[in-house]
Amino acid sequence: MNRILVAGALLSCLLLVACAGASLRVDRPYQPSPGQKFTYEIVNKAQVPAEGLGILEARLATQLTGSGLLTSRTDKSARTVEIVIENYYMRHGATRAMVGVMAGADNILSTVIVKEAGSGEVLARFQVQSSNPTALGTSRGLIEEHADKIVNYLKSGQQS
Repeated sequence: MNRILVAGALLSCLLLVACAGASLRVDRPYQPSPGQKFTYEIVNKAQVPAEGLGILEARLATQLTGSGLLTSRTDKSARTVEIVIENYYMRHGATRAMVGVMAGADNILSTVIVKEAGSGEVLARFQVQSSNPTALGTSRGLIEEHADKIVNYLKSGQQS
């Protein structure tokens, strides 16, 4: 009987963990070109707290710089990446630990628009949604995963 309960608990945990993560929906595909550089701006429609915005900005800057994709705003040839945060909900850490899935799911939804330098022509548009319904993980980890998903698509043009 104990083995059945343990197996059931493990299966439940695996199913819940499988629900966590980031997904990408492409409305207008992006094809990166060699040597392309970006600047970015974040539009905070969801009124993300300063701490969450700081985590997102730091991760975007680190990942874009590490990939050789970030340049200064004075670079006139740089494409602009506009990240519009449409939805943001994070449970407090204590709530996540005590109530777990009953407290809802952490969630970030962003629309990302890549614009041509100078003309502002829209080259690509995609949405990234990151969620975590489990009590596992942290809000920082989810925000960083969200930023990573954005940068990975900009680097590769592939939904991975």
